[in-house]
Amino acid sequence: MFFSSTHTWHFGASPCKQLFILFSCVLFVFLIGPSICLGQTDRKTEKQQIEKGIKKHRTNINKLQSGITSQKGQIESSAQKQRNLFDELTLINARLLTQLKKLRSFEEQVDRQEELISKKEDELQNFKSSKQNVQNHLQERIKAYYKMGKVGIANVAFSTKSMPQMLQFRDSFASLIDYDKSLLDEYRKSIDTLQRAQVTLSLEKGALGDLITFAKEEQEASNSIKLEKEALFNQIKTQKELHEQAVKEMKKVAGNLTNSLNALKRKNELFDQGFLLNKGKHPVPIAGKIIARFGEEHSNRLGISRKTTGITIATRGINKVYAIFEGEVSYAEHLYGYGNTIIIDHGFQYFSITSRLEKLLVKEGDRIAQGDTIALTGDTATLMDEGIYFEIRQGSKPLEPLQWLDNNDFILPE
Repeated sequence: MFFSSTHTWHFGASPCKQLFILFSCVLFVFLIGPSICLGQTDRKTEKQQIEKGIKKHRTNINKLQSGITSQKGQIESSAQKQRNLFDELTLINARLLTQLKKLRSFEEQVDRQEELISKKEDELQNFKSSKQNVQNHLQERIKAYYKMGKVGIANVAFSTKSMPQMLQFRDSFASLIDYDKSLLDEYRKSIDTLQRAQVTLSLEKGALGDLITFAKEEQEASNSIKLEKEALFNQIKTQKELHEQAVKEMKKVAGNLTNSLNALKRKNELFDQGFLLNKGKHPVPIAGKIIARFGEEHSNRLGISRKTTGITIATRGINKVYAIFEGEVSYAEHLYGYGNTIIIDHGFQYFSITSRLEKLLVKEGDRIAQGDTIALTGDTATLMDEGIYFEIRQGSKPLEPLQWLDNNDFILPE
């Protein structure tokens, strides 16, 4: 293995995870590929824009969530108002039903009173008619009685009747007159009674009329209140429906924003995987001829042979060595068997390893950009093995560097 026992590395990833990442990257390249292969400055600007978009979307989503919570509170408040109004309307309807029954009872009583008054009026009319007949009859009797006059000498002298008979006739006539008078008195009393009853019935009818008027006014007032409550109920119902529609629309917008946010997050995550997305386009660490390819057996100047897990690039003299992609220096020291070595972490378990360097220009922890000079070559560093050694790894798995680098600056062996 390339690494010493003091630097154990675990770079592996499951095949499923690698396949998922690769699929995501391919999809991302297809959808937003033009923004991938950017220069360092453009990549930084693009990333800042993505992060700014993520922050803006989160802020908007939080505002929408707050708005949804507020609208739900309004919905609950409207629902409570609806319940309260429904209870009030139930009571009003019960009161209206009671008032309607009362009104009908009053109207029935008025109808009965009118019937009684009508009967009393008929009786009174009959009594008045009978009284008039008796009174007329009495007047006739009285006239006859006065025409007859007192029992005198002439009446006694010229009458064919005896004195006792004449006296008896006079007494009988007077008795008839007294009877007619008593009958008239009875009629007067009955008429007075009927008139008083008629007045009483009329008063009762008037009182019932007042009760009916009051009941109708009360019913109209209740109906008016009911209409107001129903209008308010419908208004609250409409408001509740508007709040529900607002929640529905805000949830839809929030869902769209969440989808956009997730897309930006995925874009941000994939953007950070620029190393993978630029596979085959990374600049070479140093231009030159490839003298040992990945997986080949290669012997050093001492004749020691081993299978290489990277490539060897021929160099002569002092030359600059460049970072093939941005990242953080995770190792920059001498490594036994490989000389001065620089390992750069490019994120997502991708590493580039450059060895047999004459002078290291970076240290562990440094952040470097693509194209930065990280070391110099020299003849001393290649005394045992010619050329610089370069590897690319994903986790602990060596990868074929020529599949990741732009090979236009390489001279490949025939």
